[in-house]
This record gives sequence, C-alpha cells and structure tokens, in this order.
Amino acid sequence: MTTVAPAATELRRRPIRGWVWAGVAALPVALTAAWIGLGHDIRYVLGGMWAAGGSTDVFVHRPLAYRWLLDGLGVVDVGSVGVGEGLVRLVALAFVAGAAWWLRAGLRRSLPSGEASAVAAAVGLAFALAPNGDFLQPEWVAAVLAVAAIGAALTPSTVLLGGLLLAVSVLVGYTTLPTALIAVGVVAVLDRRRALVAAATAVVSGGALFGLSLLAPREWRWLLDGSALNDGVTRDLGQLVEFAANEAMLVPMVALLPASLVVLLRVSRRRVAWLVLVVLAVAVVLGAAFVQGEWFQYHAAALVPLAAGLWALAVARWTLTHGRPPWALVTATVVILFAARVFLGASFDWRSQHGTLAYGTLGGLIVLAGLACAVEPGRDGRQLLSVPVLVGLLALAVPILPTSPYSFDGVDAEYTNAGRVAIEHKFTDELAMVRDRIGADTPVVYLAFGDIAYFLGNPTPCAYPSPAYLRSDLRDTAGYRENLACLSDPSVRYLVLQPSWFDAALPPTVTARFDCTRAITTDDILACPTRP
Repeated sequence: MTTVAPAATELRRRPIRGWVWAGVAALPVALTAAWIGLGHDIRYVLGGMWAAGGSTDVFVHRPLAYRWLLDGLGVVDVGSVGVGEGLVRLVALAFVAGAAWWLRAGLRRSLPSGEASAVAAAVGLAFALAPNGDFLQPEWVAAVLAVAAIGAALTPSTVLLGGLLLAVSVLVGYTTLPTALIAVGVVAVLDRRRALVAAATAVVSGGALFGLSLLAPREWRWLLDGSALNDGVTRDLGQLVEFAANEAMLVPMVALLPASLVVLLRVSRRRVAWLVLVVLAVAVVLGAAFVQGEWFQYHAAALVPLAAGLWALAVARWTLTHGRPPWALVTATVVILFAARVFLGASFDWRSQHGTLAYGTLGGLIVLAGLACAVEPGRDGRQLLSVPVLVGLLALAVPILPTSPYSFDGVDAEYTNAGRVAIEHKFTDELAMVRDRIGADTPVVYLAFGDIAYFLGNPTPCAYPSPAYLRSDLRDTAGYRENLACLSDPSVRYLVLQPSWFDAALPPTVTARFDCTRAITTDDILACPTRP
C-alpha cells in the first residue's frame, strides 16, 4: 500500500498564499489599465480644463470639488494618449487600493479578519474593474471616498475624518448624496454611535465646504443652470426599470444582489439591519437616477461595490459558518455571468431587438438563484476557497472585456470598450494633423464635444470650452451670453466645429467671422479660419 508523507499532505492542504491571489487579481487590472483608456466624459472634463487653462472658473458640467480633483489627477497624463491615460488610471487605482485597505482596517474592528479581507478585496476589485463608463465619473469617485469614509468612521481615531470624506463624496457630484447615505448605513449596521458622529461631521463640514465653493464667481449660477442644460431628461417608471435591468446585465454582481442577500441573511444575526440597508441602498440610488432622468449607467456606479462587497461577505460568512463556500451562490454566479456575457457580446442590432428575451432570461436566472440559495443545506464540507475567488473575479471582469458595451440597450449601448479605443486612435491621428496645420498654440473656440479639445489640445480663451449653453434654450442667462461672447474674442483664430454634435443653428456671429468654406476638415470636425 502506498502511503503519503505527512509533509506532502500538509502541503496540499495548505491554503494558497495571499500574494498568489493578489497576483491573480492584479492581472486583469493591469491589462485593463494598459489598453482601455479613459471614458469620453472624463476626456470631456480634462480636455475642457486644459484648453481653458484652469479648473476653478471653467464650465465642464461638473462641480468645483470634482474639477479640482480631476485636474490634480490629470497632472500625470503625460506623453501619448495611451501612456498618459494609463498613468491616470494607475494613480486612481492607487487611491482605490488605499480606500480598500482603510475599509479592511475599519471592518476588522467589527467583523472577523477573513470577512473584512474578503469584503475589502471585492470592493477594491469592483472599483478597479468597473465599467469604463463609470470609471472616474463623479459617482465612482464618490463611492471610493465613501468606502474610505467607512473605514475611517469605524476606526476610533479617525471618525471625524470619515465624516469629512463623506462630505467630499457629496460635493463631487451633489447627486452623489445617496452614496454617502449608503456609507452611513453600512457604518450604522456595525456601530450606530460612530455612524451618528460621522454623519453629523459630514453635515457640518459639508455645509462649510459648500459655502466656500460658492466663492468661485460663477459656481452658484452654474449649479442652478445645470439640470436645465441636460439633454433629453425624461422621468418614467418604465425607463427606471430598463435602467436597473441594464445595470444588472452589464454588471453580473448587481444581478446577484438578491441571491447574495439571501445567503447573508441565512448566516447573520442582524438580518433585519442587512435587509433594510440593501433595500434602501438600491432605492436611493435608483431614486437619484430617476430624479436626474438622463439614464446614464454610471448613475448606478454605487451599486457595483455594494454588490461586490455583499457577495464577498456572504461567501466568507457562510464559509466560516459551515466550513465550505455557498455552492448555490457560486454556481449561480457562473451561470449568470456566462448568460450576461453571451448577451452583452451580441451586436448592437441584436441587442436592440431582443431585449425581452435577454431580460426575461436574466430575470428567471435571478429568481432561480435566490431560490437555490434559500434551500441550500448548511452541511459541512471542504473550504476550497479558490473556486469562489476565481468565479467572483470573472464576474467582476465582465464589464471591461473588449466587446462589452456601455449598456445593453440603454444610453450609449452602441459603444463598446474596443470601439471607444478605436475612436481614441482615430481622433488622435486626425486631430494631430489639424493641430500641425493650424499650430499647437493657436487660440481657437470650440463648438464641439469636450473630447475634441482633449485630442486637439489647442487653447481657448473661453470659460465654456464645450458650448453647452449655446446648445440649450437658456438664451436669457448670463452663461449663454458669456458663451456667445467667446465667438467674438479677438484672439481666436479658428472655429473648431463638430457638426454631428453641435446641430443647432450657428449664431450669425459665427458665419460673419469664420469662413467654413476654407475649413480644414476631417471625418468629424471642421477647423474654420477667421475671415481676412
């Protein structure tokens, strides 16, 4: 009979070391940073601030706190577009790692070390592998700040700092208030007293910081005009359902929220607290999206780390309780991520025509997953944690695959990650040619989306580098008059027009001053010189 040496048996049973899992998790993160670039809205903000030469008194449709933060982050955007954007992403990921570490440190005061580590790792990866349409948006930034705030609030020496971070998470977007409320709710489930202290600190410090932000000359006016400048705002319950369904399809972890909650409730003593927290969290995020009425998927960015953290907590707690992972939840994760990936990988035309089939299938799988998790027996077994770790990582990676779209059939559904990278290369080459012809330092005025300024790089004397006001009906506002006056600035030598985006009638000032019959043209823009 063959015997196995005790040392060999122990070696096989020894859990895989943490640095191995760190390497496995770092691989998709590194690959993503190397190729995916930044979303077009982030380029809009960066391009506008760079073209106008500042962030405080420049209108890019974002609050002052967010402009300052992104302007600081943009310092590392040097070299070619691909290299610079990769550096920006890596610096942002360093902040994500810090927030996740802080979250783990705070959670360890209330949860077992294994649970705290699992939640922090899942939340960090959810940020790192977030849909590219979410990455660095105000909602994503607010969620990172809120996660750091949870860690700080649960640590006795930094409770007040946690409140300050909550305040900043609101100020980067204002409609990001639900994200801060979710963070307060998480802290309250674990420690009510610290939640109250952090919330009170957030109210006081947030009010003070908001008052200081209004010292910027146009900030209050821009805030009041902001919602009126948004295109196509509609508020309809049917659209809300479609928005939520799109998020569940795009991010399988969100689709798994009900199943994860079922597992967690079966092995938790604070069942009511967790149930109320999750239901209210989903409600406030969807409520904020409904109020805004634009239906961009990044408005649900706070649900991604919430879903990932809840999934990880459910898996870790069930494993610690029963000695093995919740295989029903793990299996459901595999099935749902595979189904979502198949549907997301289909063409835009197919997705546009088969929403009922796709959503019906996903909805049925969500119900079956919840039922399976509710009846799974709690008998003991082998831990085998490597399987749920890899499955969770695959589920989080679905949104950043090359053929994954920005939504299934909602806003920007025609965009895929690979398609946006192709557009980046196209704009880089085309606008480099235009820049060489007109001169890199030649002042221009833009009637184009902000990412044109990002790729062209020419300066503008205008505080409205992308003419949101000129595309609106707010003709009686100071913002419209200031934006219109930019067209008459004597230093401007070219008008950069993007006809597909600026489809409003050109003001008489434009046709009188700029000669678009002699324009330098590309597939997307015209660079019209001033008339002699």
